[in-house]
Amino acid sequence: MSLQDRLKPLIKVLKVGSLIGGSIFVVAYHFREIYRSIDKIVNANVLDVEKKFIPEYIYIDDPLYNATVSLEYDKEKSNNVGLSRIWKSLKHSLAWRLLWLSRHGNREQRNLALEQLASFKNNKVWDSFKIAQALDKSTAVLLARTYGVDLGYFLPPPIHVRRAAFNAELLSHKFIDMISTVDTINPHSCIHQFLSKHLINIQDHLVEVDSIPSKPDSISEKQLCILCLDALHHHIFLFHEKHYNIDVSSSTLIKLGILPLLAEFMLRYRYDADVDLAVLKILTVLSLHTNLLTDFFQNGLIGELARLLKSRDIRLASSAAVCLANLSGEFCYRPGLYLLHPLYRTKHVHVCDTLLVHGLRGGVFVTWRQRDKKCAEPVGIIEVTVSDVECEPCDEDSINKNRFLDPDLQQVIEDIEELEDEALLSNLEVVLHDIPIVTKRELITDNMLTANKKKIALLQEEQDKCNYTHCWPKDWLPKDCSNLRILGFNYWSKLSDWLEGCPLQNADIESRADELASTLIDAGVGTNNVVWLAHSMGGLIVKQLLIDAAQSSDPRYKKLCHNTKAVLFYSTPHKGSALATMPRAAAAVLWPSKDVKQLKENSPTLLEIHQLFIKFADSFHWETISFAETLPTLITAFKVPVHFVDPYSADLGRGAFYQLPLDHLSICKPATRQSVLYTTVLDVLHRATNCKVEHKLTDSHVKRMIDLLWLILSKVKHRNNNLQEEQTKHCYEKALLEAFTSDFVF
Repeated sequence: MSLQDRLKPLIKVLKVGSLIGGSIFVVAYHFREIYRSIDKIVNANVLDVEKKFIPEYIYIDDPLYNATVSLEYDKEKSNNVGLSRIWKSLKHSLAWRLLWLSRHGNREQRNLALEQLASFKNNKVWDSFKIAQALDKSTAVLLARTYGVDLGYFLPPPIHVRRAAFNAELLSHKFIDMISTVDTINPHSCIHQFLSKHLINIQDHLVEVDSIPSKPDSISEKQLCILCLDALHHHIFLFHEKHYNIDVSSSTLIKLGILPLLAEFMLRYRYDADVDLAVLKILTVLSLHTNLLTDFFQNGLIGELARLLKSRDIRLASSAAVCLANLSGEFCYRPGLYLLHPLYRTKHVHVCDTLLVHGLRGGVFVTWRQRDKKCAEPVGIIEVTVSDVECEPCDEDSINKNRFLDPDLQQVIEDIEELEDEALLSNLEVVLHDIPIVTKRELITDNMLTANKKKIALLQEEQDKCNYTHCWPKDWLPKDCSNLRILGFNYWSKLSDWLEGCPLQNADIESRADELASTLIDAGVGTNNVVWLAHSMGGLIVKQLLIDAAQSSDPRYKKLCHNTKAVLFYSTPHKGSALATMPRAAAAVLWPSKDVKQLKENSPTLLEIHQLFIKFADSFHWETISFAETLPTLITAFKVPVHFVDPYSADLGRGAFYQLPLDHLSICKPATRQSVLYTTVLDVLHRATNCKVEHKLTDSHVKRMIDLLWLILSKVKHRNNNLQEEQTKHCYEKALLEAFTSDFVF
């Protein structure tokens, strides 16, 4: 046998081996590339089904989910033909590309990717589920804060939480156990009072190991759960710490599984505002700890916060915005501080912080409401005085009753009416609401209104009467002034010791000022311009805060002083209030609280604060504006008229001063946007935000095109005012930069 015949079997084996080996290599190579592509988009940890230390976040075992997905897949498979299939493929690839950029791109790319992803409309259920499964926790919390996002991008709570929501087991028993546990860690008299009030025999039942405390028959299960959550919130609010490792109360509640219970409670009472608000109170405290983002994410609470952020209820939307901002790590809003604007993430950097500080027995969502005939329900011993403004819904039928079918004829009629209105208004004086009856040191401004401005003012006034707002700074200021961040601060107070109160919350003005200062510093207030709006005792707190900041050696507090531009006082008792110096017989009946006793007329403490504030206001050039009430406020059920702050005490003695025919509760509630209570604030904010935005151009190509365009425009423009030219250039740069950056995304 020749050598060639002997080598034939060996050559054959080598051929077959090389073919098999090459095939295995090609398959292995493609598997590795596919694995790398999937790993960039999908979190591999959720696919590790062997390590079930925590609940799985991909709920493939849910029968309802499988049925829904299968049905949607069949519909998509039958409908995708021709150009629709090509469009779906492009949209699908773009969505995954945006997801990848939102996780791995730089900050600018991430923001643009999230905005584009949120702009997708009319998403199929199948597409939304695929995106939801691919989202990681960091991308999910940022996407939840993006305007217009589809709620289908967020998976619901885990299946075991959803199943538990349909069980008949009482949640109140579990909340009561948590209350008892945290009370052993940080004993507090309010907890004992709550247990003794709503669960009379709680101690006897706790002695028996296998016994469950009975639920009072007079309280429903939902109401008892809300009361329990209020007690838990009060406890962790008092004992919370900035760092999680020393926040014993919050960490204990997390270990006891409070987040799944809160998700279950929200599912049981879906779209119930009272339930959502009770849950949000606790979440705002727990969201301070960014390390809990994983727990929020795995329990489906990110999607719930995204839903509540879209709520029309300002309390729910503001609290949800605080939670998401804290969890994202972009800001740190401590308990008591509410974010009113902007609620969503924005690419515009705010240049001015507007801070709202209420007075005694007030609140962010009570004090700063628009005035109407029933501007507030009775709060404590106070019943609100009825004003002369009534808010009625707009009558659309009366607006459209004179419409014509022919659009050309309608346009001609509107033009004629506009000319007649301008001719009529040019010779008439327009009298708006809230005209001051006495003014001192009034600012020199151009109050002359043209015919067009008069018409706009009257139209705005009618709109504001029809569209009532529960927080006029939040709804009105962003429309008339851009680049603002509006924050409201809540603190607990009371007028009479007849009302229940927590002994740990009876703080004086100095303590409250210190608490507010540290809270604002953590939120980044002081790095930009600051404008304060303060009502009643809130003005004293602001004055004490600014005095302490001016005397502090901390550079952060110094920035707060230097960047404060204006303080507006609404009936602030600079020299005390007559309410604190009432006769002994009246004091015995009303039993004024410690908060009221701090406001004695000509108190040495208040006079010292007043003198120091005037000194530092002159030193730091703070603009000050004061408003005074001239009408008495009706208090108690007998409607006893009481003048809380007289004009002498409300006059700071510096800056503009206005006396208005309003009572103490209405002095901070403008009737419309034409009220002097609002226009004064708007003028101050316009001065505080003027020419403050600075853009850093990083693209030399964009910079050259802007310079070229400006060179052409500058030859056409008049050269009469150099300052006006610089401002115009700045506006062109801003607009062109936004346009070019939006076009050159990919």
